[in-house]
Amino acid sequence: MGQKILNNRFYQQYQRLMKTLSYQPRPADNDLLAVTYYLLLQDRVEDAAETFARVNRVKVDEDLQYDYLQAYVAMYQGKLDEAGEMSRKYASHPVDRWRNRFNEIKDHLDEIKGEGPQIRDEEDRSQQQTKLAATEPGFDFTVEARKVNLNYQNLKTCLVNFYRMDVELLFSKNPFVQQTAGHFAYIRPNATRTFNLDEDKTTLSFDLPGEFLNQNVMVEILAGGVRKSQAYFSNTIALQVIENYGHLKVAHQGTGKPLKGVYVKIYARLNSGQHRFYKDGYTDLRGRFDFTSLNTNLIDQVNRFSMLVLSDEHGAIVREAAKPKM
Repeated sequence: MGQKILNNRFYQQYQRLMKTLSYQPRPADNDLLAVTYYLLLQDRVEDAAETFARVNRVKVDEDLQYDYLQAYVAMYQGKLDEAGEMSRKYASHPVDRWRNRFNEIKDHLDEIKGEGPQIRDEEDRSQQQTKLAATEPGFDFTVEARKVNLNYQNLKTCLVNFYRMDVELLFSKNPFVQQTAGHFAYIRPNATRTFNLDEDKTTLSFDLPGEFLNQNVMVEILAGGVRKSQAYFSNTIALQVIENYGHLKVAHQGTGKPLKGVYVKIYARLNSGQHRFYKDGYTDLRGRFDFTSLNTNLIDQVNRFSMLVLSDEHGAIVREAAKPKM
């Protein structure tokens, strides 16, 4: 499904331009410049860049507008020096409106280089919001390959808690694992670490503590009054879910060989919003398991599946899957 223009006035204006151009054998260079502008307003940057490349500078009447779009497209294409040169050219332009537009490009370039955002128009809500967002403490993180990778801004310290997980018990209580993190707020963590964050940096990476390297663990980070959690499953399982046919395949992560006899437990989220046990069993000699077939019509009520793949030798993994379309 294509993008839809929600602004009615802009949509009508854009449609009028397209209708006008449809009566011409080929668009003039000034028309291509206008189309470039309209495409950028729709965030269709690639289409805008392709259209702008067709514009012959010599045949365009609006030199300033051409230079502005050139700088804008160059910035999105990663040609920062070209965009910077063009923005400096108009840094002292006598018309406030155009001077501010070119200076906004310069501000974007400065922020890309790591400098803080500037407010040039105190009444511009977008600039105000950008400035406030840049000063707000915040973070996000991932746990992958036995490492915690933290991205942050405006934070001096963070507290990291580690909780060992009984995966099957937690899965059975709440199979849609994204919602289980809150349960740990009432449990004493198995380990805690405090990190001082470098204010001149925005990333921090550290290894999971040794006692959790082969454990299923919930990692929780508290910083700036915000609490975020993510589950980490220690495993050597390569799981392939074929949603359209309701099948999954379990293999060894290192060798790629199918793993037979691996326990699989399936829960379903119904259209009513309720969760219920759906089926369980073991992978066959091919490492395959049919996670949808039943002798009932329960699947007609299913909205989404959540599956636990559990092996004493190879660890555990939890994955969600859409209802098959077949």
